[in-house]
Amino acid sequence: MPVRACAALLVACLAAAGPAQAGDEAREWLARMTHTLTTASYDGEFQLEGRGYSERMQIIHCVRDGAVSERLVSLSGQGRELIRRGDEVTAYMPDKQIAVIERRPGKDGLLGTLPRLDPGIEQWYEVTLQGRVPELNGRPAAVVEVRPRDKFRFGHRLWIDEATGMPVRTELLDTSGGVVERLRFTRLEIRNDIPDSSLKPGVDPAHFRWVRQAEHPPAGAVAWTVRAPPPGFRLSASTVKDIVGVPSPVSQLVLSAGLASVSVFIHPTVASQKPAEGAGRAGSASTFSAVGEGQQVTAVGEVPPNTLKVIVDSIVRQP
Repeated sequence: MPVRACAALLVACLAAAGPAQAGDEAREWLARMTHTLTTASYDGEFQLEGRGYSERMQIIHCVRDGAVSERLVSLSGQGRELIRRGDEVTAYMPDKQIAVIERRPGKDGLLGTLPRLDPGIEQWYEVTLQGRVPELNGRPAAVVEVRPRDKFRFGHRLWIDEATGMPVRTELLDTSGGVVERLRFTRLEIRNDIPDSSLKPGVDPAHFRWVRQAEHPPAGAVAWTVRAPPPGFRLSASTVKDIVGVPSPVSQLVLSAGLASVSVFIHPTVASQKPAEGAGRAGSASTFSAVGEGQQVTAVGEVPPNTLKVIVDSIVRQP
């Protein structure tokens, strides 16, 4: 059958299925992707592109007896690596001869936050099937769009490989539908024989300076909270920790809203440093900073800048 005839037949089938059935199919693809990401082991290379940056990377993801280990390696630039074992992530920075260890609790891996079929997702997002197209190595992929129902969060477009259920291409979309960041696999293998050696750093850290971003117990000692977060956002975690480059302990609040997550960092201003204020960007994440009561407050997350401003403006001391 000619290619154009195949495309016409696909469009006709989707139209005949109707919105409800197409929506059900989109959710099924999202559920399959969620299952693959949490149960499969894989080794792949991808290109990561955003506004003003482009980087080629390798990821090795191993699931063994329910425990997850990952290694993310920069194949261009300065050869930095991230290694995750459970909730602990170690960043190796050979250009600075530093290794930083920190806890990152949560279910998101080193690929970043991807839409999962969690309860309540459709309260804030519309999930639709856009069609099927050839993607990695010409294999068919289902295109699923996760579109926010308001202006407080970003959207996602996913190309889910029909053979494996893996997201072989992803796009993070701003409130106008523009691409904030694109991830596209150029090689991907699902494999159950990943050796332990593949999950060790490729650099020799023997002479590195080791830094552990320690938390200060008890967790309830955080003096700050969020008075009026944006719709759907709730305070999911809080802690006080040491952060490299900041002379005093830093309070961190984490707000979650399904696919969206925002971290807020609060610490006393430093006399020798000019306070940060206003909106900015760090890779795919938006940032917003303000100063109040002698405190530097900075919010970071893959959400619109106005969402961060609403959160920062709502930071108050615990009563």
